[in-house]
Amino acid sequence: MNQICGEKAVLRLAEEKPDWIPIVEAALETARRIAGNEFAGSWVLDQAKKQGVEWIPNLRTLTAHGILKKEDTTRGGRRAYYSMPDPDGVERALSRLKKTE
Repeated sequence: MNQICGEKAVLRLAEEKPDWIPIVEAALETARRIAGNEFAGSWVLDQAKKQGVEWIPNLRTLTAHGILKKEDTTRGGRRAYYSMPDPDGVERALSRLKKTE
């Protein structure tokens, strides 16, 4: 069920806020790169900047859509940590979106 949710969440976000797709791509890349399940939101933003995103998003939009889950842990001060419950579904949705471009 989670797999369907991640895919549907990204497709819904693409309809509502297509400018967020590069942020989803950065979040997926960050989630895949990290050995553990949790990663800092700032790491996603750094990855997005490397991919050419010039605005600083608030990751609440991705949590509201169910793409990311905010974790209760904070390490080293004010960093917010996230996990991606369904990276495979997110990846499928991004692939589908690229095919329709």
